[in-house]
Amino acid sequence: MLLQQTYETFIADRRVNGCAKKTIEFYEYAVGRLLAYAYEQGGVEADDLAAQIRPYFLHLHNAQLSPHSIQTLFRGTRAFTRFLVAEGFVEGEIKLPRIKPAKSVIKPISMDQMRAIIASIDTRPFVGLRDHTILRLLFDTGIRLGELARLDLPHANLDDGFLFVQGKGNRERWVPVGRETKKGLWAYMKRRTQNGQSGEPALFIRRDGVRLSHRAIQQIFKRMKPNLPLLDGVRFSPHTLRHSFALLYIENGGDPFSLQRILGHSTQAMTAKYVNMARSNIKAQHDRYAPGDRL
Repeated sequence: MLLQQTYETFIADRRVNGCAKKTIEFYEYAVGRLLAYAYEQGGVEADDLAAQIRPYFLHLHNAQLSPHSIQTLFRGTRAFTRFLVAEGFVEGEIKLPRIKPAKSVIKPISMDQMRAIIASIDTRPFVGLRDHTILRLLFDTGIRLGELARLDLPHANLDDGFLFVQGKGNRERWVPVGRETKKGLWAYMKRRTQNGQSGEPALFIRRDGVRLSHRAIQQIFKRMKPNLPLLDGVRFSPHTLRHSFALLYIENGGDPFSLQRILGHSTQAMTAKYVNMARSNIKAQHDRYAPGDRL
């Protein structure tokens, strides 16, 4: 079968299986890049692909792509080649090279830094109160940018202190909200009734009353960054707040199993990195239980 036909079938399969729009775009980019290389080498049939995989990754390495970029392309290639084998579009196995996972180090925002950021926001205007609420909510719950943008008014169950979150792969979960964040949400939602358009279900809205998009939320962070207290090279973004929440959750004594449920991770392995990074919690446990100081 022609490579182009298998690619189109693969993308259609991902859509039928409920992959999110951004996931589909990821596969289109990653697999599309693989196919572009294969065509340059004269390969048009699916069975031609097996011999071109290793040269393709050598090509990426020689092009001096970052380890993170190569790992991203590897994940897309692996999903595509597994699909080809599982569906019988190729004969035999397609072997992939061993690619070490890219090590990404995200410097978290500390409690003192977050206090200073929150204190710097003027909450008297509606937009200031909204941005203040968004930052508190992200730091208190660790939800993703996309999950925040999809929140509707009925998703905030403040009587019980939970958010109903629609995560990756349309997986749904309830995420707890702290007392102070709940107070902030109540204050914001009261003010929101004065700015929201009739029939607009979104929890977070623009000045004109329509839903705040992913990009608009990213622009809030970009706009605020120059006016913030010194962050010592910390990247100020929704993902950094998610990362900071997870690390501080463990350092403050939270367990990795509840953290996995809160973050919406599909495996414990994805949560384990925060346990490994939580130095202060390990130090406190060592001070309490290690035998050396008891000699």
